[in-house]
Amino acid sequence: MLIAYLLFVSTLLYEAVICNVKKSCHKKCDCLGTYVDCSKTMINTFPEALPPWMETLDLNLNKIDGTLTIDTSSYLHLTTLKLTKNSISSFPIFVNKTKINHLNLAHNKIEKLEALENLPNLKTLDMNKNKLVFLDDHSFPQSTHLKILNLNNNLITNLTANCLDTLINLVELKISHNKLNNLPGGLFKKLKNLEFLDLSRNHITVIHGLLFMDLGNLKTIILRQNQIEDLQDGSFFGLINLQSLHLEDNNLSKISKGWLYGLNSLVYLNISYNRIDQIKSGWEYCAELEELDLSYNKLQYIEKSNLENLRKLQKLHLNNNRLSFIEEGSFNNTPMLRILQMDHNYLSWLIEDAKETFIGLRNLKKLSLANNKILFIKKEAFSGLDNLDELNLLQNNVLEIQDEAFKYMPNLEYLYLNSSSLVCDCSMSWLKQPNIFESLPFDYINAFCGFPEKNKGKNLKEISLTDFSCLENSPKPTIIFHPESKMVLERQNITLKCGVNSSSTEKINFVWKKDNHDLELISTNHYSSFEFNGMTQFSVLNLYNISMSQSGKYQCVASNEFGITYSNRSVLSVVVYPFFAKVPGNSSVKTGLTARLECAANGYPVPQISWQKDGGTDFPAAQERRMRVARDDVFLIVDVKLVDMGIYSCTAKNVAGMIAANATLNVLEPPWFKSEMSNKQVRVGEEVVLECLSYGYPKPKIKWIKDGVSLTLSNRHFFTAENQLLVIMEANTDDSGTYQCEITNSLGVNSQKVDVLVMPLYQSLIHEYTLGLVVIAIILCIIIISSIWVLFVYKAKRPSPNLINNADNKSLDSSNSKDSGTGESTKRSQEQLFNECSNAGQKLNNNLGNLSPEINSPLLTHASVILGENSVKYKHSKTATLPVQLPTTEPHETVEDQIKCIKTSEKPCSIPALLPNETQDSPPIVQQSCSHVNLHEQTVDPL
Repeated sequence: MLIAYLLFVSTLLYEAVICNVKKSCHKKCDCLGTYVDCSKTMINTFPEALPPWMETLDLNLNKIDGTLTIDTSSYLHLTTLKLTKNSISSFPIFVNKTKINHLNLAHNKIEKLEALENLPNLKTLDMNKNKLVFLDDHSFPQSTHLKILNLNNNLITNLTANCLDTLINLVELKISHNKLNNLPGGLFKKLKNLEFLDLSRNHITVIHGLLFMDLGNLKTIILRQNQIEDLQDGSFFGLINLQSLHLEDNNLSKISKGWLYGLNSLVYLNISYNRIDQIKSGWEYCAELEELDLSYNKLQYIEKSNLENLRKLQKLHLNNNRLSFIEEGSFNNTPMLRILQMDHNYLSWLIEDAKETFIGLRNLKKLSLANNKILFIKKEAFSGLDNLDELNLLQNNVLEIQDEAFKYMPNLEYLYLNSSSLVCDCSMSWLKQPNIFESLPFDYINAFCGFPEKNKGKNLKEISLTDFSCLENSPKPTIIFHPESKMVLERQNITLKCGVNSSSTEKINFVWKKDNHDLELISTNHYSSFEFNGMTQFSVLNLYNISMSQSGKYQCVASNEFGITYSNRSVLSVVVYPFFAKVPGNSSVKTGLTARLECAANGYPVPQISWQKDGGTDFPAAQERRMRVARDDVFLIVDVKLVDMGIYSCTAKNVAGMIAANATLNVLEPPWFKSEMSNKQVRVGEEVVLECLSYGYPKPKIKWIKDGVSLTLSNRHFFTAENQLLVIMEANTDDSGTYQCEITNSLGVNSQKVDVLVMPLYQSLIHEYTLGLVVIAIILCIIIISSIWVLFVYKAKRPSPNLINNADNKSLDSSNSKDSGTGESTKRSQEQLFNECSNAGQKLNNNLGNLSPEINSPLLTHASVILGENSVKYKHSKTATLPVQLPTTEPHETVEDQIKCIKTSEKPCSIPALLPNETQDSPPIVQQSCSHVNLHEQTVDPL
């Protein structure tokens, strides 16, 4: 009973609520809780009597037109208003501020955005398919909450640079299918939060650099179906988070790194339906790219570098291009590729003749090569496709498949193949081997035989293994004469010949390829001969006035209805004889400066430049590392010397030949002397020779001057060796004087002087005798001193107790012994030694004085003698008491300062008695023995 009662009460309450709702709802609308549906009711104004708790009002597909005024004061909960597909001509006027978040005005006739002041909470505004013409700076006043704005399918032709500045929270902006032809700079400067931008189907022709630089959060941008011809450098700079870029259906002709710069997060790039005919490197800025669509363009070839830095690419669409060449190794740069679409191209050679094209695609799952005019499948065509699941070869009229052509695809599940011209002879019998036939997915193969006649029209699956028999004379073409590789000079004529044998009399179709591209508009000759068990047909390719662009690999492709064959590739090398672009010129350089040698040559291959000096390998500047390379065509010789002067030969050489050019380098040098001239002293009647060895370039002119007056030739004066030697015959006293040698060239003047003394006869004799006596005395002194030291060393090694000095009670050794000489007493006082030295010096002075009054010896008391191991040096002194500095190496003294005894306050010298064979009148031989002298530290200079 209680349950029944509760049910009854609930029913009454529900009916009461329903009745209340019906009383509050417009009669043509359906009130479904907070959702009020007034669509398709043919009303033409804003309805009244709606429930106040309404949140969503749907007024789609009605007859509302003109200007719509809306009072929402009674509907405080209204957040969504739908007014699509009416005939509203101006933006609705909201009488008071509303809480509407979502406003849909699509499919109306509104021409201008205005009166948004009372929509402060608006987040979504849909203006799709209206008649908006422009947006100005006042279109969105204070619309700070708007996140989604749809302006698709309008007539907008112009946007002012600041029209979007108030939309700082906008996340999605759609302005597709309008008439925009220009996007002003700074248009998006305030849209820091924008993530989706659709500008497709406009008339945009150029994307200027830095246009999107402020859209750091943008993830998707759609620019398809515009008329974009140029993407300037930095067009997408700043889009650091962009993941998807749509540029399909424009007029782009190239891909370059300039406009790819900055797309570091790009995952999807679609450039299909453009006019791109080449791909340049630049993918280093798109290292995260996973899918690249280049279909429906005009690509003719792909080089190895075109796909570099796409290590994460998984899908590549190259279908519907004009591809005829893909360089070997191109796919090594895309190891993660899973889907490769190459339908509708000209890539037959890729399967018929190329090797290892797909090496590197270990992860490829799907490969599509439909409609590529493939006639022959080579054995190694699919090597590297270890994990391939699906292979599409539809619309290729395949004639032959080589043995084991599918063994490189062990995981193949779907093989799409249709052909009606298979040559079902013994070359195809491998297909019927049980282990191969059973593993092939024949559910997707629709292949029929076209030859031999007994198998013609039969499905491959219907023919038994025995039906694949060999023919004695095969009609399939076979290359018997391959074109030869050649090297030719530019502008010559050349022919390449190809011969093909076949048992069929059908005319063979020849195609010549260069670098795997079909040659068009070429001159060829064809002729036939019967040999080699059939008919041999030849094709001769004629190349006239050959140029560098014709270098490459040439190949002959021969086919008939029974098969196709490829010749070897012949390499045609077009070389250009070297020719000078810069010819070295003569130059003159002063010593110490830098010489410049320029030489450049063109040709093909690029000529090697080499230098020679004077026709040989002796190159002082190179040996002394004074050779520098400023540029490839400029050589420098630094710190130029005279040895660098000569003829330099520049040689340019390549395989075509060699050329050479010469240039003379003159090294200019101011005049200088090799050595200084020395004073001359001769006797009357002798000859005088003065040397003036000069150098410089240009060669200096030599002039001789005596006492300020120029010398001229006479019967006694001669100039020889190009005036470098002055010879005076039978000199007399008048020839004494100062002689000057003056040398001159264009760089300066230099000179040096020398004194010449011509002595009378009597004076020269005195001089000679005096000098002879002095030399004899010196030699004798040296001999005696050496003997004393030998005796002294001997005694020092054999000490005697008699050497003990009783006076000071000290023992003497070799280091303090005062004994020297061979006199009567072994101990002499310093006074005696001094006197003996003085007497010996006085006698020697007297004897010398008798020979010549002009030669005077200094007194012994005013000099000191410095001894060495083999020398005695005399040193004049103003004071007799100055100590001797022992031992010291002195410069050579004059003759008058030699052969004297040393006087010292510490260690006296001893003067020995005259030897037995000496007389009192002969000069004494002076000796000295100083006990403290270290003989090993002394230097000996014979005087």
